[in-house]
Amino acid sequence: MKIVPVKKATADSHIVFVFDEKKKDWPDFEAADDEVAICYDGDKTFILAGLGKKGDFSSHILRSQAARAMKKAAKLKRKKICIFGPDAPGEAKVNHAACLEGALLGAYSFDRHKSEKPESVKELQLTDFALSSTEVKNIQTVCDAVCFARDLVNDNAHSITPERLAREALDMADDSLKVKVLDEKMLKKEGLSLMAAVGQGSVYPPRLMVMEYSGAGPKAKKIALIGKGVTFDSGGLNLKSNEGMLTMRLDMAGAAAVLGIMKALAVLKPAVNVVGVVGAVQNAMDAKAYFPGDVYRSYAGKTVEIINTDAEGRLVLADAVAYCRKNYSPERIVDFATLTGACIIALGETVAGVISNNDNLYDEIFAAGEAVAERVWRLPLYPEHKKAMKSDIADLRNLAKFKRGYAGTITGGAFIAEFVEDTPWAHIDIAGTAFNESSARGEVPKFATGFGVRLALKWLGAY
Repeated sequence: MKIVPVKKATADSHIVFVFDEKKKDWPDFEAADDEVAICYDGDKTFILAGLGKKGDFSSHILRSQAARAMKKAAKLKRKKICIFGPDAPGEAKVNHAACLEGALLGAYSFDRHKSEKPESVKELQLTDFALSSTEVKNIQTVCDAVCFARDLVNDNAHSITPERLAREALDMADDSLKVKVLDEKMLKKEGLSLMAAVGQGSVYPPRLMVMEYSGAGPKAKKIALIGKGVTFDSGGLNLKSNEGMLTMRLDMAGAAAVLGIMKALAVLKPAVNVVGVVGAVQNAMDAKAYFPGDVYRSYAGKTVEIINTDAEGRLVLADAVAYCRKNYSPERIVDFATLTGACIIALGETVAGVISNNDNLYDEIFAAGEAVAERVWRLPLYPEHKKAMKSDIADLRNLAKFKRGYAGTITGGAFIAEFVEDTPWAHIDIAGTAFNESSARGEVPKFATGFGVRLALKWLGAY
């Protein structure tokens, strides 16, 4: 989409934001903060987006309403649209940035497999926006990265394989972004046996991708972002039900987020050093699939008893985390993973769960999430949770000794914590937030959401 800042709109379709106090100017419009309506005046079309009462205003409302208004413009088959930057409480730059984000994210549509493509807005004019051209460009870069992540999750699992994710990573390589890929033979040689075990039942072999972004010089400390990339999860020999398997292309949403983040960093070029690591596997059921009851040695040297082959994501993350720690010595580690259905039970589809061993790191991530409306909430991690992951025949087990379903999100995090050791770390369980099976909610589309990309880039200070 082309974005054009203008002093005077040339488009004949306008998005106008209306507070409750101004609804009298627009008959039959209540200006509720989830209401969008159409008003015609001669050859002009006005898409009215309500903002509710000024006293209740937040930039999140503006972001969501801008998205709803853009969806309405697309349904009206408008090719050009002008948005008037609203005069709203708070800092104008923050509000207008949220507005532009909402418009760009709301315009997203996954239509790759549709014979008849839906209409879309081709040009977005901005009037009275308190944003520089660089700020506009940076916001567009961030939103492009979110949409890139969404596309990866939404597409066919037979297309988005571990090898395909590796190609996406390699395609991003440039002077500031070095990329290394370990194939299935290298994984076994290096001792990433947990990853290799999960992927051995599939015709699509596993891959580990390491993307190094250097924006702060060689002596600056590194931050590690690690993504779970199970490109399809059948459950393995502990087979999922048909209903449980239907959306399992989403199980690589953590990997998609990390790839999107690294793609944006290469363009935005903030002064920070980041190592992005993606463990990509397909968990299939085959004669060569790994067995429940077997024991495998991890990259870190700890042995793991397989209690359930459907608890595979934590195995992938364990090897990815340990490999990253040993070879890149990051100062802090944040992982993104669609790890547990239990997180959806606890926090629903609008808040991601966090397990962390560091208060300051969690506080920073929480603040970044609040700023961009990608909310997170911390769950506790106590010694009894870690004890529940101890095996009778190995060092660890991949499913807790607790009654099935009890503290599932926490014990999943407790397993990963064994491989993080004393490095400041936050595990973000995006099982509920990465994929929206309901209707669109403002800037959050149906199906893949791209959750985590904006949160991480805000936390890293990239925009």
